[in-house]
Amino acid sequence: MQLASDVDVAIAPPRGLFGPDQVDVAYEPWQALRATALRLGPSRDAPAVLADDGEPVRLAAGQHLGRQSTRNPGCAGSPPLRASVAGFAWGYCLRPVTRKSGWMALADLERDVARPEPACGPAGADFDRRMPDSCGGHCDGRPLTGVRAASGRERVTARELYLRYAPRSTAFRYLVRGDVVRRLALWSAEGVQWVGVEVVSARWTPRGARGWVIGRALS
Repeated sequence: MQLASDVDVAIAPPRGLFGPDQVDVAYEPWQALRATALRLGPSRDAPAVLADDGEPVRLAAGQHLGRQSTRNPGCAGSPPLRASVAGFAWGYCLRPVTRKSGWMALADLERDVARPEPACGPAGADFDRRMPDSCGGHCDGRPLTGVRAASGRERVTARELYLRYAPRSTAFRYLVRGDVVRRLALWSAEGVQWVGVEVVSARWTPRGARGWVIGRALS
């Protein structure tokens, strides 16, 4: 592995790394037709996402996944849903299920646009694409400043690690223990360091994908 190095000079976020003002995703409620697991990758062979108590995250029949939209830098009121991958959709489990993001088989889901409760995203933010004024998180992101350059390769040490569009923002893929990334940038806030990375090799994320991860989950 190459040693990591940092440069204490402010830079613009490298291509493919975004700030909160360039995310603005929405969610739409989809109902489970049968018991189904939330997974780390778009495959029934992928392990289940684990809750904080170590139990697999599952929907029972009738419970809901908030299916995620595309990244929405133009702040459209009803952005298109993210395309499925190999028959799996990325989304966020809605209450009362453990609030985690991941992949779920589309064959186990159906759209439920009649659900009265809004499909808010993580931490109750973002918004429901049926109701742009819901959840109080539409088009409120700010540009990312204070980014520093970084280089070198790191290995993921966490069992599962969100790859996010922006620091402290929306997850869109998973990295898992042993995946290798190339460091591109650093950003810190409230004592937490975020690393902008490019995927070198990963089990469930394509090579070349870019995003932000929490620094303590890297070697």
